[in-house]
Amino acid sequence: MEEGLCVRFWGTRGSMAAPYGDRMEFGGNTSCVSVDWPEGIAVFDGGTGIMELGNRLKEVKSKGLWRKEHAIHIFVSHLHMDHIIGLFMFPCLFEKGMAVELYGPCEAGKSFRERFWTAMDHPFWPVTMAQTAAKVTWHDTKDKDIWNLPGEVAVRVMKSNHPNGCVIYRLERKKQSVVYGLDCELGEDREFKKRYREFADGCNMLIFDAPYDEKEYAKYAGFGHSFWQQVVEMAKECKAGCLYISHHEWGRTDRQLKDMEQAAQAGEWNGNVVFAREGTRVSLTEEREEAAAMEGACIRPDEEEKREEKEGGRESNEE
Repeated sequence: MEEGLCVRFWGTRGSMAAPYGDRMEFGGNTSCVSVDWPEGIAVFDGGTGIMELGNRLKEVKSKGLWRKEHAIHIFVSHLHMDHIIGLFMFPCLFEKGMAVELYGPCEAGKSFRERFWTAMDHPFWPVTMAQTAAKVTWHDTKDKDIWNLPGEVAVRVMKSNHPNGCVIYRLERKKQSVVYGLDCELGEDREFKKRYREFADGCNMLIFDAPYDEKEYAKYAGFGHSFWQQVVEMAKECKAGCLYISHHEWGRTDRQLKDMEQAAQAGEWNGNVVFAREGTRVSLTEEREEAAAMEGACIRPDEEEKREEKEGGRESNEE
């Protein structure tokens, strides 16, 4: 069977990292999700979680297994710090011989490149983009764009409902699709909800943020986020194959997130609802979650590590 899309969560927190012992099951790093397939890899957002992904990709290159034609395609939803801070030290940006394609929203009179460079520059950060070693290509994204990637992959863009300009993405390959929908407030705008339903219609996986429950939401209305009850309803209306809720509120403990997850799973929708955990890999081909290391052209050395560990008498416990 031909390999399909493999999705991995490298960071699942929102607003701020949460490096605390009672939050490690769901993870402490901020937003980063990768999707890979035999011909390439796309990364959505560059929160602190992208650091570990960068280490893995750098290791691939060090073993001489990196295909030169592979660029790392990074799609940034918006420029709030929790979604870009990991890019400031992303290992692949400082690795000669690697190519990074950066996509993100522009604003009137200012490109995505200009907006990003303002953040990664003095006096806010000691190292600038001018000091990176990789070949970097910049792309402005806007509502209704379609980006074509190697391996018959298309990435569609839709304007989100979030302060300071934000977009959401839909990655499609043949009959498989993933919607990366952080950060997005569904609110009461019927026209926006209609557009969202059409954009995410029939996706295999819907990734959405829902840091609140319905009772908490009133205090945070207008912040640009949704509550899990309306997110589950949207997944149902979109006919999504599964729903992964991410961008967890940084102060939530594992116990609190488990309670919210159980409440979401007890609802009427018969789809699969999961509160994303850092390190989780989902293979859309196999249509089930796996604890194994991510396969695919870009991360394949993980399989070698797995074999080496077994040969050495150690089983991999990576999630």
